[in-house]
Amino acid sequence: MEAVQQSVASARAAVVPVASVNGVTTSRVVSQVRMSFVSGSGSTLRGNALIAKVAKATSVPSSSSSRGVVVASAETAAGGYAAALADLSQSNNDLEKIAKDMEGLGELLNNDTLYNFLVSPIIDGDKKKSIIKTVAEDAEFSAVTLSFLNLLVDKKRIDIVREVTKEFEAIYNELTDTQVANVISAVKIEKPQLALIAKKIQSLCGAKNVRIKNVVDPSLIAGFIVQYGKDGSRYIDMSVKGQLDKLASQFAAAEQVAA
Repeated sequence: MEAVQQSVASARAAVVPVASVNGVTTSRVVSQVRMSFVSGSGSTLRGNALIAKVAKATSVPSSSSSRGVVVASAETAAGGYAAALADLSQSNNDLEKIAKDMEGLGELLNNDTLYNFLVSPIIDGDKKKSIIKTVAEDAEFSAVTLSFLNLLVDKKRIDIVREVTKEFEAIYNELTDTQVANVISAVKIEKPQLALIAKKIQSLCGAKNVRIKNVVDPSLIAGFIVQYGKDGSRYIDMSVKGQLDKLASQFAAAEQVAA
């Protein structure tokens, strides 16, 4: 028991506040929402709805195009849970909020101490729920997201939570016709420049929405690389390193011809 308590304390200390993720000061979930969904009948009803959605997400797809997207993602356990959450979010008209929660959750789970605590098979589910409640309150997650995470604990599937966040992002992008572009740069790019890159990507792929993720990689020296398309298969290299590599390849080819 003492070891469990120490693990809980370590996990609490390791939780990264959302303020460090998006620069916004965090606050507690309002008591009315907490009473409706964290405890009591509201939580039970929402949990039952999620369970029903999990079963429905793995059933035969209907003619609805959005339904087809959800079902197509339900081939794995993580995909099934993500599809259920997306389906419920659409039904409740809060898809955008849940998507924001899942994105924030994915970033928080990069903290290995928190992640390892949640997936540990020797730690009691109630202890995990206690930490999840703290994380959800600090991160201002919706009551739906909190109930969903508790459901993963109850079903002993919290170990796939990272995969669930990734699957949910993929479903969200399909449902909203959003193209994700990774912009890898030597230094952080300012928002106006990112907006111009997003506009260019939109013209290239024709997506309704473009979401930019800026990743800093000093090894590029200067400039940037843009990865977009399915699985990042499309590539634009505007980095100094890329130009130098191209020159090196040209020199190597010239030397082979000369030889």
